[in-house]
Amino acid sequence: MKFPDGQVQQIARHGEVKWLPCPPHLPTGCEISILDGHPEKADLFTVRFKVDDTFFMRAHTHPKDERVTIISGNVSVAFGRDAKHEDAKHFKAGDYYINARNSIHTVWIDSPSIIQITGIGPWEANFVNNDPSISHDFNPVSRSYGKNIPLSLP
Repeated sequence: MKFPDGQVQQIARHGEVKWLPCPPHLPTGCEISILDGHPEKADLFTVRFKVDDTFFMRAHTHPKDERVTIISGNVSVAFGRDAKHEDAKHFKAGDYYINARNSIHTVWIDSPSIIQITGIGPWEANFVNNDPSISHDFNPVSRSYGKNIPLSLP
């Protein structure tokens, strides 16, 4: 990260982060805040996702490790092409986990939650299920299910 001249610290206070709507191709009810860097650039980034209700992210992979901290709420993650919620590992506020690159995983959020993701960009998602009726891919133009799709942010 390159700091502006004279700046030695970047701060994101919990109650002051700027929330933006998630890309329209993600499930509804999601907001994003870019705390550091940018997921579309080849560098370290940190983002937060806020969900006010329930959220389901179908089976997908990332080409790089995904570091996740649960800030508030509850998150469930299961691995494998046909992952089931009852087989998921459950995480609560304060928990931290890393999903290995190229690991197939599905995410369920069943209550208002904030999760923080740190990774190395450019960030991509590779959706495993090629069912075109499931339309929450990351790229509004692409319907290339099963291919790496870049994260499109405002």
